[in-house]
Amino acid sequence: MPEIHVDSLVKQFGEQRALDDVSFDVAEGELFTLLGPSGCGKSTTLMSIAGFQTPEEGRIEVGGDVFYDAARRVSVPAERRNLGIVFQSYAVWPHMTVFDNLAFPLRVRKTKRAAIRPRVVEVLDLVEMGPYIDRYPHQLSGGQQQRVALARALVYSPSVLLLDEPFSNLDAKLRERARAWVKELQGRLGLTTVFVTHDQDEALSMSDRVAVMSQGEVQQIGTPEEIYRRPTSRFVAEFVGNVNLLTGEVAATERGRIALEIAGGRKLWIDSERAQQPRAQVTVAVRPEALRLEAAETSTLNGSNTLDATVRSVAFLGDHYQYELETGDLSLTAQTPRAVFAERVKVHIPADACAIVE
Repeated sequence: MPEIHVDSLVKQFGEQRALDDVSFDVAEGELFTLLGPSGCGKSTTLMSIAGFQTPEEGRIEVGGDVFYDAARRVSVPAERRNLGIVFQSYAVWPHMTVFDNLAFPLRVRKTKRAAIRPRVVEVLDLVEMGPYIDRYPHQLSGGQQQRVALARALVYSPSVLLLDEPFSNLDAKLRERARAWVKELQGRLGLTTVFVTHDQDEALSMSDRVAVMSQGEVQQIGTPEEIYRRPTSRFVAEFVGNVNLLTGEVAATERGRIALEIAGGRKLWIDSERAQQPRAQVTVAVRPEALRLEAAETSTLNGSNTLDATVRSVAFLGDHYQYELETGDLSLTAQTPRAVFAERVKVHIPADACAIVE
């Protein structure tokens, strides 16, 4: 049984359909990410699970308990769902010390007084904030406030952890450290987590699985590698990293392979088990780092899927070089770990690096 079951959620804000038949399952102990641009419905989905938004249609079940069912008119209040949530703004109470920020949700749940301090100390040690127990939020850095917010969400042993863009207020270096630390903590606790972000790097580096959303719909669900290497739609291909999109007409098929006639009458072979009708228009996505690039004069690249190209621009980006190429009427972006010192190059597009997108 999945730990979280979300089925056919529909949410309307005036004439805007914020959620349009959103469905997914989250396994026990999984870190599941909702990824997409602003306004795609990811936070609305999270707030619906938390109980702060009420959809018009659908069903939400957590750990076998029905939290929301439109058909049966069931809607459990947020305070009775026992879910931990960390907001984008952290929302730590400025007039309370770190201890009181964590003690408050325990007091609301009528935890015995003698048990409160040991539990607060235990959780603060877990997030490495024990020495700051008597400080106020204004005496803490942004990263420390984030850890207090996370500790407050964990202190009452929630069944599920919900994270709503918790790193967006941190600088780049601190954000990298924070996401690695949260991922390690989540795995150590085995806590089922739903994470909302618009940052592709965060989604790819932290998640067990990712649901990419656009305009209130789930576009694709898969592991980070599946989402990156095998996108099923143009939106997913373009949103998650850089990509080359090549459109052609089906010219030939073999077992497990398709030949596309692309710009200039050239053939591009791609690996695909999906049946395609002859002369059908097909678009494939290929990531820039998958392309092989060599100087034309010394290249050993030949055969199918190898094109002559001209370098239009090159940029050094720290750990790689990015090339803008032109081959006939076709423009390509390629990335290489080492510089290719040539104006004329050969570029090879591996057949197994191409993914058909709708």
